[in-house]
Amino acid sequence: MNNSSFKKKFILYFILICGLVTAQKKEKNSSTDNKIPVLIIDGFSNHHWQLNTKYLQKILESSGKFTVFVSTCPNKEKNNAAWEDWNPKFSNYPVVIQTCNNINKESSLQWPDKVKKSFEEYVKQGGGVYMYHGATNAFKSWDAYNEMIGLGWRKKDFGIALTIDENEKITVIPKGEGENTGHGNRRNALITRIGQHPIHIGMPKKWIAADIEVYRYGRGSEKNLEVLSYAKDEKTGLNFPMEWTVKYRKGKVYSSTYGHLWHNQKQPPSMECVAFHQSMIRALQWLSNNKVENYVPQNFPTDTNFSLKNVMVNQ
Repeated sequence: MNNSSFKKKFILYFILICGLVTAQKKEKNSSTDNKIPVLIIDGFSNHHWQLNTKYLQKILESSGKFTVFVSTCPNKEKNNAAWEDWNPKFSNYPVVIQTCNNINKESSLQWPDKVKKSFEEYVKQGGGVYMYHGATNAFKSWDAYNEMIGLGWRKKDFGIALTIDENEKITVIPKGEGENTGHGNRRNALITRIGQHPIHIGMPKKWIAADIEVYRYGRGSEKNLEVLSYAKDEKTGLNFPMEWTVKYRKGKVYSSTYGHLWHNQKQPPSMECVAFHQSMIRALQWLSNNKVENYVPQNFPTDTNFSLKNVMVNQ
């Protein structure tokens, strides 16, 4: 073999190897890029918020569909400088999970004004927000937030409430009528979905959710609000919204009472509920303007039995 022929073969071999390495690198990056970035905002709640964040992160990352980031609001009373400096970059993420709950502590637990303004602008410009469980209890004096959640844990003179009858007709309970927002004991409750929202496509009409709180008389406004599912309150015998969405300017907001983690709970069934996992994954895909996968796992609950999936976190 002459030198010229050897050089040509060496060059071709070198190009081939480089091409394979580049293709593998692109494939690896593509796999990473396909994961949806999600930002969890935490820092205060009447629930066990630190452990709650661990559960949410574990559930989402183990699905292989999300990369989860966390931004924790500092405690203003313990470190005012850190609180004033706190400024999460919402615009870096297509969807945010809001877990903060300052119910009965409005004067001491708040976000800085600049963060509130940034959050409002983020949603106005098309950001997606998942209001997790007690997030609908929070920030009762923040007008824009009340518009985003639609229905919240409020007094009966705050706004209207919604009920759903067995024919799926929605009735508006006027401001001042009925009761303040409340809930009974956590229980395994039958959830019934309404219509064909992308979050629910492929799911059965009804299923049992494990260890949930059914909020009665959530109060606020029906402006740009769509009820996705409902459950029956044991005290009143009425059906109230379980999941709902609100269109806020260009953005989308999803709220539900799925998920619950009290300070004395270990391996809470509410956090291992397969219905909760699937609904959250689908909601985050929808909120981030990604395709909602309508795959329903074999262990999805039925209308007679709930289903749990073990979630292991460091406690």
